[in-house]
Amino acid sequence: MNKSGLIAVMLMLVAGLAQAAQWMKVSGSAGNTVYIDKASVIKIDKTRKVWSMQNYARQQKTPEGKLYRSVKMLHVYACEEHTTTLLAQVYYPDAMGKGEPVENYKFEKFNPEDIVPDSPFDSALAAACKI
Repeated sequence: MNKSGLIAVMLMLVAGLAQAAQWMKVSGSAGNTVYIDKASVIKIDKTRKVWSMQNYARQQKTPEGKLYRSVKMLHVYACEEHTTTLLAQVYYPDAMGKGEPVENYKFEKFNPEDIVPDSPFDSALAAACKI
């Protein structure tokens, strides 16, 4: 490979790393851990659009009955209203979003939902709104 080709490949790798997820643990219990991706946070006025991920110690079933161990979710958190709007979900067979997705959903018109105090999503909202 010539020098300019090597430089081009290195730039693509660096750009890919810059876009890599930065998972930060925000809540956890014996069977369930929740993370947010700090690299994905988009501030829009008093809201935060962010990917979160929920890992389970044991396999769970998707709405269609497929087995999964983790789910990535795209939420819009309204910091002052203390609500969340779910935009998308992607289910994975292994922890930390590993493996080929087994199921995914995109939601066009979900209404904001109140977040239960002291819940994993309460922790996710608090972390996302600090960024």
